[in-house]
Amino acid sequence: MDKSIRAGISGFILAIIINLFSPIALFFIPSFVAAILIIYIFRLETFRDSLVAAFMTYIFTDGILGTLILATLYLENKPYELTVDIWLIFSPIVSAVTAVIAGYVGVMLVQRMKPARELPPPPLPPPLQPV
Repeated sequence: MDKSIRAGISGFILAIIINLFSPIALFFIPSFVAAILIIYIFRLETFRDSLVAAFMTYIFTDGILGTLILATLYLENKPYELTVDIWLIFSPIVSAVTAVIAGYVGVMLVQRMKPARELPPPPLPPPLQPV
């Protein structure tokens, strides 16, 4: 479980970096890509651990980006205008579904990975000479 929490924290940092350096709004795609990549890098083999990492990536990314957007509006002294549209209503549902998909895809990638070849054991040292 500790490994999946570290993976989730690394995933949200990666997703924030992707979001900050993209010139257009990518919605849930940076979180999706970051979750799959982090599950693969950390080699999370169980679906439960991958779900923890994926949901942490999504929730923290959405929270941090929302806070950054509202903070910039506050600092620029601009009013926050909320327009209710179809994306605002379905965004949490899409995020939850894609987080589950990212966890599943990440686990499938890890399980398809070929195991590393085991190195032969090192040779035994020569026996000691009697004194």
